Amino acid sequence: MTSVEAGLRSLVARGFRFQHIADRQGELTIIVGTYGWPGCCDRIEIHGEHEASAVRTSAETVAWSQDGDTLSVIAALLELPPPAEPSFVDSAGRAGSP
Repeated sequence: MTSVEAGLRSLVARGFRFQHIADRQGELTIIVGTYGWPGCCDRIEIHGEHEASAVRTSAETVAWSQDGDTLSVIAALLELPPPAEPSFVDSAGRAGSP
């Protein structure tokens, strides 16, 4: 993946839904993408080409998070295994848990 646009297309192909949020003047201020898994949710907030954050949450617990430039955050989110897979290790060190 070499561009933010390609990354966004990959997230859409994976099933992410996006909202484009504007300020009072109609200027785009943030793009929010979400994807729901059984028992948890992945979310990405894009504030610009150079600033984004992503989280995987479950029952108000952050299982994984990443901040940085948009392309790197999208890449990390795309590489994240499904929450029930043993290869997913949450922020508490538990494998295969959302």
